[in-house]
Amino acid sequence: MIFLLRVIRLIVLSFILFSGVLAQPAKTDSLKRITETATNDSIKVSALLQLAFQSIFNDSKTAWQQMEEAHRLLEKTKSYPYLETHARYVKAVYYDVTGTADSARFYFESGLEKTRSHGFTDLEVKFLNGLGLNNWNRGHYQTALDLFLQVNKQNQLLDKSKQIPQSTPLNNIGLIYQELGLYEKALEYHRKALEIRLRDAALLAQAATSYNNIGICLYHLKKYEEAEGIYRTGLALAREHKFLRQYYDLAGNMANTLAALNRYEEAQRFNLEIINHDPSIKLPDKFLMNIRSAAAGIYLNMGKPDAALPLIENGLALISQKPELEFYAPDLYRYASAYYYRRGDAQKGREYGNKQQEILEQRFSKRNAESLAEMEIKYQTAEKERKILDQQLVIEHGNLLLARQRSQNIMLVGALIVLALLTGIGYIYFRTRQKVREQQLLLSEKQQRLQAVLQATEEERQRIARDLHDGIGQQLSGAIMQLESVLHNNDQGTSQAHISLLVENLRKTSSEVRTLSHQMMPRSLTELGLVPAISDLLNRTFSGTSVQCSFHHYQAEERFNAQTELTLFRVVQELVNNIIRHAQAHNVSVNLLRMKDKLRLTVEDDGIGFKENTVNNGYGLMNIRSRLEGVNGTVLFERNGHAGTLVTVTIPVTN
Repeated sequence: MIFLLRVIRLIVLSFILFSGVLAQPAKTDSLKRITETATNDSIKVSALLQLAFQSIFNDSKTAWQQMEEAHRLLEKTKSYPYLETHARYVKAVYYDVTGTADSARFYFESGLEKTRSHGFTDLEVKFLNGLGLNNWNRGHYQTALDLFLQVNKQNQLLDKSKQIPQSTPLNNIGLIYQELGLYEKALEYHRKALEIRLRDAALLAQAATSYNNIGICLYHLKKYEEAEGIYRTGLALAREHKFLRQYYDLAGNMANTLAALNRYEEAQRFNLEIINHDPSIKLPDKFLMNIRSAAAGIYLNMGKPDAALPLIENGLALISQKPELEFYAPDLYRYASAYYYRRGDAQKGREYGNKQQEILEQRFSKRNAESLAEMEIKYQTAEKERKILDQQLVIEHGNLLLARQRSQNIMLVGALIVLALLTGIGYIYFRTRQKVREQQLLLSEKQQRLQAVLQATEEERQRIARDLHDGIGQQLSGAIMQLESVLHNNDQGTSQAHISLLVENLRKTSSEVRTLSHQMMPRSLTELGLVPAISDLLNRTFSGTSVQCSFHHYQAEERFNAQTELTLFRVVQELVNNIIRHAQAHNVSVNLLRMKDKLRLTVEDDGIGFKENTVNNGYGLMNIRSRLEGVNGTVLFERNGHAGTLVTVTIPVTN
């Protein structure tokens, strides 16, 4: 949640801070008087552009009117190239802030060309920064990072009177490293930006934002106590200077950090402070929706589902009013699903669970679509440049024909042949290397999965051998000794006692054989089906422990293909064993749902979570993936909010 909130918030903030135009009432009134009284068109246009820039962030309609008036004046004179380029920058920012990213990109790129052709180096820095923000907003992080690094370098070459605060590019570079998950690198730039901002009283609001960004990085590095200290310092600064927007941003992230430390009561106080904020302070709907979602999740973790329900319903109502918010609401749907499952309403629980899954899939598809779109744009650009180059070659070729037509034709043909050969050889070499790498990766993955299966099989054999040796073997040895004692003992009373003890030991041996047989292939699975078998497994596993386990199922009572049932049973067995051995969980929830042509299993716990390398390399989890491949199934491991793990398994089934 922190991640998504930060992107939109800081894009807008960066534009404001970068331009240096603060919407102070006195300055606004002064600019308005200039537009009404100035007789010089250039002075009037400059004032209009500053007013338009201020209005973009709170009154886009007024901003458009002011830009149009400035445009009419510029059209009338056409003698102010600097102001024309500046007007293009303001329009680019307008489109980016109002969500028209493609139009914003056009004006940023065309304006950048104008600044370079006219030598407007101060405006060039602005356009580079704006283009970086635009690429960031569209998910092109590497391109954005390259642009911000250019801004950082070129800004230092400007005269100090024309520089933007050096903390701005440092801040933006840090934010891109955050998006890329390079939090240590991001901290380096955020701390540099904070140092600059704390030295300048005019940048204290931005200093509060820097504290927020540093806290976010520490949170993702799981340095929760250190993050808490940073947030408290930032909150004190924002509270002292009445930077309310920054204060609420810090409060929201402080709540998440405290929740990660299981200090739910303290975390909830910050969430409720934001929810009940002063209505004169306009907070984004998406921000408020996600704060309500986080608060609902905390109430559920505290075992207060009735307190969570109004927050969930409020968030859902907001989505119905503003459907565009749904893309940012997977956590809200997850908590709604958890609430209704706890209340025994499996239908609603399944409905909201499906909505959460759909949004996650949409996000995945969107990221892929953006990458493909970027590749398409690069291809089209390269194709245009190639056509232009071809045209230039044709013109040059025609001129050279006048003097050396024959020799130039031969050289050109030879060059084209060599180029084609080199291109063909390079392409074949590239494709061959690519195929070899793909085959090596595939082989390595298969070897790892085979190793996981072999290790799981060997561990099972060793366990059975231990059970046979330590339990059944010793009991049978004892029975033999007792039987020999009966044969050599003439005392009838003593023999009768030995026989009774022998019978009792044989009964225990028989019971252990049945238990071992049940573990190898449970009778409840073969005779009764999947739901009774899982229920029996969970009861036997968690009975006598402090872990509370719930099992819900919906339309999954019928019998399925034997391999499908056995696979799901073994997956549950492996996941439950992992929870017992590693998770340190107090609560476990298992759900089995039949959805048309799919079986979906979810196993959720509130334990300590997992590390990425354990999901990719653990033998037990690789064994799960290997089993699921045999039935065309999939598995997804996710962090369950601030603590715990959520595992989702999907297997196709036929009627």
